[in-house]
Amino acid sequence: MNHCCPEVSPIVCDPIQVVQDYYIPQIVPVIHPIEVVKQHHCVPIPHHMYPVVIREEGPMYVSSHKKKSVKKSSKARSTSRKR
Repeated sequence: MNHCCPEVSPIVCDPIQVVQDYYIPQIVPVIHPIEVVKQHHCVPIPHHMYPVVIREEGPMYVSSHKKKSVKKSSKARSTSRKR
């Protein structure tokens, strides 16, 4: 017996989509602004000064016959300090 099947129409399915991803580098500038602020500050620095006062005491003679009176200075004597 010969069995013959009838001819059938093919079934066509929806296509399957295959995606291939390709990545291309793209440079994007990112800007980071920097602001420099120059500040000036006065800083006191001690500068030590030691003025010296020289005072003479005792009789002073202008001539052999006349005596001149000498007033004592009222200025305070300055002293130097050791560090």
